[in-house]
Amino acid sequence: MFTTLELPESRAVVKSWLPLEEIEPGALDQIGNAARHPEVASTMAIMPDCHIGFGITIGSVFPTINAVLPNAVGVDIGCGMCAVNTGVQYDRERMDKTFWRSWAGQVGRDTPTGFRWHKTAQKLRDLDRPLRATGLQPLIRERAAVQLGTLGGGNHFLEAQVDEDDAIWLMVHSGSRNTGLRIANHYNEQAIRNSERRALPVGKDLASLPLDDQAGQDYIQDMTWATDFALASRRQMLDQMLSSLYRQVEHMDALPVNADHREIINIHHNAANLEAHDGDEVMVHRKGATSAFAGQLGIIPGSMGSNSYIVRGLGNDDSLRSCSHGAGRRMGRKAAKRAIGEAQFARSLEGTWSKPSMSYVDEAPAAYKDIETVIGRQADLVDIVHTLKPIMTVKGDSKARDD
Repeated sequence: MFTTLELPESRAVVKSWLPLEEIEPGALDQIGNAARHPEVASTMAIMPDCHIGFGITIGSVFPTINAVLPNAVGVDIGCGMCAVNTGVQYDRERMDKTFWRSWAGQVGRDTPTGFRWHKTAQKLRDLDRPLRATGLQPLIRERAAVQLGTLGGGNHFLEAQVDEDDAIWLMVHSGSRNTGLRIANHYNEQAIRNSERRALPVGKDLASLPLDDQAGQDYIQDMTWATDFALASRRQMLDQMLSSLYRQVEHMDALPVNADHREIINIHHNAANLEAHDGDEVMVHRKGATSAFAGQLGIIPGSMGSNSYIVRGLGNDDSLRSCSHGAGRRMGRKAAKRAIGEAQFARSLEGTWSKPSMSYVDEAPAAYKDIETVIGRQADLVDIVHTLKPIMTVKGDSKARDD
């Protein structure tokens, strides 16, 4: 359930699924700045995984009237999750450390991680279309074509999991890579100039573009391209992960495989959409939050050492039909690197076949909030459909911003 935050000079009712005493001071300042924005709609929602972000809190559901804020979507436009039930049953005796580390090795060879990308251009198909930001058009050929189907770093991951019925699932968390970042920065600079021309009393972090302005429409068009790119990239990585798994189980006699289970679930958590709420059409920015419309399937991941969840939205109007996008960080990256040692990291991965690496120690489970608490705080937003336990996680170097 939510509590209402009492914030000075707020123009919106701010409903929070994270108790006030657990909101970082910096995050609370960001929430207050957003709630005072002259274009904010009547209600904001703060998710239970909320933590400080760049300009606006991660875990924010921020609706505006006739305006879009590039920074309220974030620099990794379209970042999100895909998951699929592989139809393969988990055989704990035969699917041992050798099996999963072999699978992870093949996945790592097929899917560049961290700051690596493909050596040859990938097929862009319908992504090979014009951007409104014409100066960025060369990026589609120069960067997007070789980064399609690549993971990146930071909190992005590829993971094998097992559900309560011993079915193996595969999950991807990734975004729009360098092209999405460049689109975000391009339009945020335009938003700053536009807001200054209109003498809008907001800082650079909350600069906006009017929806009835050409620049606002251009941003929406190019944001859609980045979101489509992010989804296509996740699908390509899932296909590679599935192929690697199926090749390995081909050699294991009588291992049940049900191909009918291959329905992919996708959910974005850095996006903005026009939606109807409280009788008004508003631009809903979800930064580190996902939609949870009634009946909608979604994904709430934990950390590489804790459960993830497939959920079904309840369509709660109080949260603008939204839920959390994950567990949420409880430590910044620098603090995590100082506080978490290799032995602690290794202990937190017991029960999985994942290998700890100090190159992404800031992604250790101890850096994140307790996922069970986060899930419990949004029982009025989603129902749990499947509980997924991690088996093996593939990650890249974490030298990247949070989503």
